[in-house]
Formats: sequence, structure tokens, C-alpha cells
Amino acid sequence: MLTPMRRLAVSALVFAIGVAACGGTSSGPTTWEGPPRPFPDDGVLAVDEFNDYADTVDGDWQLDPARVALEFTQAPSGDVTVDGDHVTVLRGNLEDDSVRAERYLLELRRDGDEWRVDSARWEQRCHVGRGHQEFSPELCV
Repeated sequence: MLTPMRRLAVSALVFAIGVAACGGTSSGPTTWEGPPRPFPDDGVLAVDEFNDYADTVDGDWQLDPARVALEFTQAPSGDVTVDGDHVTVLRGNLEDDSVRAERYLLELRRDGDEWRVDSARWEQRCHVGRGHQEFSPELCV
């Protein structure tokens, strides 16, 4: 026979297992530091970890595609252009002797009232004499 204390402990354990089995707890990251650097050679950025992060937090930024893009890029500033589910974040005047500007191209999708990132790409433009003048994931010199 179980004592009242053991019965309470068993009930708590059964409840915790049930909550976990139903997805009641989140195992995603609780912070987002931005896409990991260095960026891949093809410029394609992984988005799953960001979407896992977005599932664990509750913020007004998730309701606005421009703010989702800024949250994803962790860009302190930049020009944001929203065209339907396509968002571009352009950052110029970088304090870099090789890179003149960088651009993020994101494709978003609505998930209820919130926005999620479906795909993301990063590109950069070099200063004159330091490499390519068009946006590309190719490195500057």
C-alpha cells in the first residue's frame, strides 16, 4: 500500500510524463544570437533553430514580417523591405575595410497570426578594390 506521500510523488511523476508526451514542455532554445558565423560558402542559412526558438518565446515581433527578419538576422540596423512573404534586410556603411554591405534574403510563411522563416540567404558586396561589386556569398579580400 502506498503512503499518501508516495501516492503524491507517483501522481506528480505520471503528470509530468503525460505533459512531456503531449508536447507540453518546450525543448527549443530560449535565446537567439543570430545565424551562426562564419556563413556557409553558398550563403544558405539554416532556419530550423530559429523557428524552434520562435516556438519557445512569445513576442509581438512574431506578428510582423519585418521584425521577424530583424530578429532572425540580429542586425542592429538596416533597411527592411517586405514584399509579401519575401523580406530583404540590407545593411550598409559597415565598419569593415573589405565588406561594403550585406544583405539577407528571407522567405517567410504565416503560421496562424505569426510568421516563421522558411528559408534564408546571406550575401555581401565588397568595397571597390576588395572584391566583387555585386551581392554574392563569395568572400571579399
